[in-house]
Amino acid sequence: MQISSGVSRTTRACVIESAVGVAAMLAIAAACGVPYLGLQIIDPHPVWLVILVIAARYGTRGLAIVIPIAWGALAVVSPEGAGRVLDTLAMPIELGALAGTVLVGWIASGNERRERALAGKVAELERRAAADSTTIADLRRAALALRARTDRLDLSLTFLRNIARRLHGSDAEAAAQAAIELITARIGARAAAIELSADGQLQPLAEIGIWNREASDRTALAALTSGQPTRAIELAEGGPTDSDIAAPLTDGEGNVRGVVAARGVPGGGSSMAALRDLAVIADWAAPALCAPPAGAESRAENEEDDGEPAEELEPGVSSANA
Repeated sequence: MQISSGVSRTTRACVIESAVGVAAMLAIAAACGVPYLGLQIIDPHPVWLVILVIAARYGTRGLAIVIPIAWGALAVVSPEGAGRVLDTLAMPIELGALAGTVLVGWIASGNERRERALAGKVAELERRAAADSTTIADLRRAALALRARTDRLDLSLTFLRNIARRLHGSDAEAAAQAAIELITARIGARAAAIELSADGQLQPLAEIGIWNREASDRTALAALTSGQPTRAIELAEGGPTDSDIAAPLTDGEGNVRGVVAARGVPGGGSSMAALRDLAVIADWAAPALCAPPAGAESRAENEEDDGEPAEELEPGVSSANA
């Protein structure tokens, strides 16, 4: 028998199993020599067992399918036809068997509906769990990114605090190293140097990176003689031995005392932001780098005190009391 493709798989399996069960029951009754295949001897009829099994498995749908198949097959093979089948079904015990199978089918259908509802809830929970796991993963990545940014911020604040402490100190070499570190961190230069002027010549105080000292740095010399305090410059025709950008170091009186130079600046120093940042760094480092040595002021004060005449002591007052 060819079943249409539109019939569900469950319905097709129910029909096949019902037919096989009824055929097996009829074969057993015939093999045992039961007259009329048990329509007169056995109450209730053993075909109810097949109906009960199918109803328990497929619910009310299986019950509606197996009852016509089972009793229709008995009516076909019975000598007395459908009349005897109807008379048998009219007996109270057969009606009780029918009521029992209906109850079993109803229970099975209820279980099937609950199973489908539970399967739907499980699928919904799995979908939510997958969405929640994705959200948790996104939150974890965001938390890691925020933690990394916080760590970088802490390191940046610590770095800036150390730089500021050394720039505002009295040690010129420490201030020069701090300025160089700030240049490499802020501008991104691969090399930087602090050079002070001595008799018109630039003498390196601190440097980082690779520098070629075989020839003079024309960019640094141009910054030294530019006459523009706290203004970074660059040379359009700068060579391989020249710095990309340089800025002068001026003291409190406006005199140029040295230069801050940077080489290997991204973009070759053409960025206005790099020029502005180098000028600001030079302005910050100038007070510490251009300050006179710590003993110079005390020596100058002592020389002034030595040059002044000593005041005469009042009569009657000893030198010790004075």
